[in-house]
Amino acid sequence: MQPQYIQIAEQLRSQIAGGTYPVGSRIPTEHELAQSLGVSRPTVRHALDLLTSEERLVRVKGSGTFVAQPKLVHESTSFVTGYREESRKKNRTLRTNVICLRTEKAGERVAAALQLGANELVTRLARIRYLENMYDNAPVVYTTVYVPVKLFPDMSGLDFTELSFYDALDSRNLSIAHASRRLEIVMPPAEVAAALAITPFEPAAYITSRGCTKDGIVAEYTESYYPAGRSSFQIEINR
Repeated sequence: MQPQYIQIAEQLRSQIAGGTYPVGSRIPTEHELAQSLGVSRPTVRHALDLLTSEERLVRVKGSGTFVAQPKLVHESTSFVTGYREESRKKNRTLRTNVICLRTEKAGERVAAALQLGANELVTRLARIRYLENMYDNAPVVYTTVYVPVKLFPDMSGLDFTELSFYDALDSRNLSIAHASRRLEIVMPPAEVAAALAITPFEPAAYITSRGCTKDGIVAEYTESYYPAGRSSFQIEINR
């Protein structure tokens, strides 16, 4: 037979999943739960500790214990796929705000990633992505992609509000066959933090990605910021 605290934790999980305690709501106090369940407060505390460690609950000093908003699980660290396609598979509605789409010189950092000369031209596409009914429609990622103009000369004339960037590459025989990605936890630049509706002191998961075609051509370099408090990442490893 399972320990009492495990049984209580499972009961609370079910009540959270069933809507008895919706996201953001305060659950009964330890004392109230102990009385209603006929168990000791330490047993209740142990169950709440377990659910807090699972990030199902969050404790606010002086206010109580609340049902936490589940972190959004991103699979982009495991597969070569566009964010729109990932959202579609999970039956989520993606909204995109294009904040920059222009041609410019690559500069040293971007040129090195794309294996270009610093004065060669790239198209820079910066977007803020939202998922309907997630985190009160707050942004879930701020992403900037750079593409050599010589590979995709008409990119700056397209509307990426609805158009998938990866679909656009596919239609031009520039399908990404391999991506190399690096994840760091950073304090985002002030303008990125403001766009993500977080403070400059909140960390973000910063992922850089370089995508290559099956012929080894580096077709895109991307820099993305995900609010750390709203995000988790799935990583698949095969042997």
